[in-house]
Amino acid sequence: MDRRPWLLAAIGLVGGVVSGLIGVGGGIIMIPLMVGWLGMSQHRAHGTSLAIIVPTALAATIRYAAANPIDWSVVGALAAASVVFAAVGARLTAHIDPTMLRRLFGLLLLVTALRMLVSIQDASLLQLDGGERLIAAVIVGVVTGLVSGTMGVGGGIVMVPAMVILMGIEQVVAQGISLAVIVPTALSGAVQHLRMGQVDVRRAVTISAGGVLGGLAGAQTALLLPGPALRAVFALFVLYSSQRMLGVQAWLAQRRQTAREP
Repeated sequence: MDRRPWLLAAIGLVGGVVSGLIGVGGGIIMIPLMVGWLGMSQHRAHGTSLAIIVPTALAATIRYAAANPIDWSVVGALAAASVVFAAVGARLTAHIDPTMLRRLFGLLLLVTALRMLVSIQDASLLQLDGGERLIAAVIVGVVTGLVSGTMGVGGGIVMVPAMVILMGIEQVVAQGISLAVIVPTALSGAVQHLRMGQVDVRRAVTISAGGVLGGLAGAQTALLLPGPALRAVFALFVLYSSQRMLGVQAWLAQRRQTAREP
């Protein structure tokens, strides 16, 4: 039995709140905490995170669905395309410069965040319905899968802004759809990691308890926020993610080290 169950639950709670609040998996928060606070290896933290995301995202999805009907045809199109092309993206990593790829994706995130902040009242470029929306969902799912497979990031950070900007879906609705897609996607990845022995099942149970509570709390908060405020919160998260991809923190640390040298 882990001697610090409160710490495990706290990691899940923080990740769950982020997941429910902005419609992402929460791995970008939980993985560094599990590595830094619990001493997990990077691979084991990734696998354990996926296992935790399944109940966390499911709880948040249920709360979103209770407030706003979810378009399950869009969920299906996004999920099918992203799951298939995530495998393709994973294979492409052997043929792509990972540093350059991270920087390009970081720039894309930066532009996306600025677009959402500048057009805070209405960030959409297109308004799609019916068949057009399903076709767009398949295209977004393809891109999401490729990015997720090559970069190792959750799909929500790609899906949500794509649905808001390119498909004209409201922020809160897009976040609910994103979470619904994340559930089967994370489940597929978690099963694979479990087979490879890269899931700490005992700790995942305790962390998931905090994750479910955090997911419900985050989703409830998102439902109470007005659209522009929720978009701003999401955009700030994307900005945070973009600077991590661009290596801004490492660059600043290097500059500080250079300045201290005689």
